[in-house]
Amino acid sequence: MTDTLFAPKLLIFAQDEAIGREIRDAVRSGAADGPINIYVTTDLTQAVDTVRDREPDAVMIELTGDLHGDRTRIGELRSINPELTLVGVYSAESNSGGMQSSYMVELVRLGLSDFLRRPIAEGELNGFFTRLIPDQDTTEPSRMGTCVAFISNKGGVGKSSMAVNIATSLALRYPNEVLLIDASLQMGVCAPMLNVTPETSLMDAFEQRQRLDSTLIRQLATPHESGLLLLAAPPDPLAAADIDDQSIARVLNLARRTFRFVVVDTFPLFDQVVMSVLDIATRAYIVLDNVVPTVLSVVHLLRLLENLQYPPERLRIIVNRYQQLAGNPLIDDVARSLRVNVDHVVPYDKRMITAANVGRPCTMDFVRWSKLHRELQRLHNEIVALQPVSQETDR
Repeated sequence: MTDTLFAPKLLIFAQDEAIGREIRDAVRSGAADGPINIYVTTDLTQAVDTVRDREPDAVMIELTGDLHGDRTRIGELRSINPELTLVGVYSAESNSGGMQSSYMVELVRLGLSDFLRRPIAEGELNGFFTRLIPDQDTTEPSRMGTCVAFISNKGGVGKSSMAVNIATSLALRYPNEVLLIDASLQMGVCAPMLNVTPETSLMDAFEQRQRLDSTLIRQLATPHESGLLLLAAPPDPLAAADIDDQSIARVLNLARRTFRFVVVDTFPLFDQVVMSVLDIATRAYIVLDNVVPTVLSVVHLLRLLENLQYPPERLRIIVNRYQQLAGNPLIDDVARSLRVNVDHVVPYDKRMITAANVGRPCTMDFVRWSKLHRELQRLHNEIVALQPVSQETDR
């Protein structure tokens, strides 16, 4: 399925397809407060993969009455995520007799936190949805790293240069704790911008996805002199077509558990891979230049994100390579067209172009009085501030 961006994620694991559809329909009709991403499967292997890749907020699992079989299924899911919220769904006909009570007590010991009886009434889901939707006011610090994505639906605006320079800037402050992922699968350029020749890439991570862990993802990344680690784009664009959104989600979620910062460069096309990146990113930076066709394309992109219910507070706008040339819209004109504020204005500076050509990011050679470096530093500080307060000393 295609995710609705930044909605709660629910896996329904049923033994029977018809029961899975019944539970799905009940959840959809009860989710009146907003969208919810629902994954339905009848296969244990696929259920395990979904828990690992998609990291759902909860799993509804059909209870069969066979304690041995249910114990096996629950155990497999909890082996992937011991903190997983599991809700058992049982048939009304099976809820009779003392043995059923002892059976449910054993399931609670195995990790089930709640039970729902089929057919599920709408009122029974109210408490479930309250627990499923995370509390925005919680003070519990996140153990996940900060993920920022640079996106654009038009090439040639300096999106990759921005991702490389910001990732390098972060790595200079946090060496070996920043991963740059070149998710521009068909035309990645991060490696030459860093003057490195990767021996491994995202393709290797995809091929070894079943055994991918924190150690392996570090081994697959190419080190840079700044302290940055690069997970490069695949060298073969045709082979890269096999990398799907679920595989990208797995890599990103693992990267966030491994690194303090994850910076993602994306392909200048809004597809399911980019949607998967946005679904996980802490913040997304839309990069454009002050040229009319580019501004108009971003108007359409913002409208699409609004339709997908992507939270606007997670978006920021960067006008890159800004020049006040005849016919080019000014910043106020850009903001008026987009109907949102422009958050960062990065001036045109030939040093950025030179840096890309020679493979040495300009953030490695800070120039105190440069407007370019001042704006890049402001962006750097904004991203650092996205960390939970406790994370400065946690890692």
